[in-house]
Amino acid sequence: MPSPLDRLTYAARQTARVAWYAGHYAAGRRLLKPMPKPDFPIGPTPGRAELTANMRALFEREWRDIEAGLFPAPRGLGPEPAEFLRRSLLYFRDLPQVDARRHGKLDDELPPGTQADGLPDYYRQNFHFQSDGWLSDHSAALYDTQVEVLFTGAADAMRRRALAPIATWLQGRNQRDVRGLDVGCGTGRLLASLHGAWPGMKLTGIDLSAPYLGEARRLIGRTARVKLEEAAAEALPFDDASLDLVVSSFLLHELPQEIRGAAIAEMARVAKPDGLVVIVDSIQKGDRPEWDGLLDLFPYYFHEPYYADYVTGSLESWGPATDLALVSCEHAFLSKVVALTRV
Repeated sequence: MPSPLDRLTYAARQTARVAWYAGHYAAGRRLLKPMPKPDFPIGPTPGRAELTANMRALFEREWRDIEAGLFPAPRGLGPEPAEFLRRSLLYFRDLPQVDARRHGKLDDELPPGTQADGLPDYYRQNFHFQSDGWLSDHSAALYDTQVEVLFTGAADAMRRRALAPIATWLQGRNQRDVRGLDVGCGTGRLLASLHGAWPGMKLTGIDLSAPYLGEARRLIGRTARVKLEEAAAEALPFDDASLDLVVSSFLLHELPQEIRGAAIAEMARVAKPDGLVVIVDSIQKGDRPEWDGLLDLFPYYFHEPYYADYVTGSLESWGPATDLALVSCEHAFLSKVVALTRV
């Protein structure tokens, strides 16, 4: 059972993360030029106090689950301090280029080279206005900092909410018999959390970006229990009903509608009967009606070409449209976590 010292350590780490990335956000706001007001209707938006309280509730909920023994406290995931600071510097150096794209002063350029050859058109974009899209080592080194700044240090905590339904599903199962998959694993943050919580699982992470898979390997380290492969979410290289657990985080809103539907169908196809599929992604319109304005503004400020379509749908209903039945749905700050079982 966690001790009072464990709780203090957890709280100190999360507080430090929030302060660090909130500081980046504040400094970045001073460097970026103001965007013109959008010329389309915007729904209601929450104030800073409401957002802060909700983020605090996210961390409190995670600690309650840790205290209840559902999963261990998260270990520190990231590079050594010198590399951590180097990536912070890279983030600020890249901001002028991000700003130029936001204001239409740079073409939607992407790097040439064999790594980009054969990738689908929907993938070859500067998502978030970041340099090189998903296609370079430079982008892979910047990504985690960019996302944590956006969510002021809460991105990993939102991803880790996937652990709660997994812990419930695991009861009575031997983790060493579980074969799991992270679809669109990116730099491996959720995959690393899964491996840290249940090191006996056999896990595979797939992604279309070789540089991001390289970053995931550096994060997780060399282990026979975690494999990484280049593959697309809409064409998973696994047999029917071959996996016990399938997870995905912050992937579906990056996909066009038809590819998103194909990806969910693939998750259902590869899951075993009574297997679990857990998807973490953005909240959608109506989940928090008083926050709908944030969902209107997000694709405008951060170049998310498929996000506006994503937020008008219902993640809870997309799974049951395949062979997946809804088990649970949790709203966690700006994300929601949907757990489904293969029927």
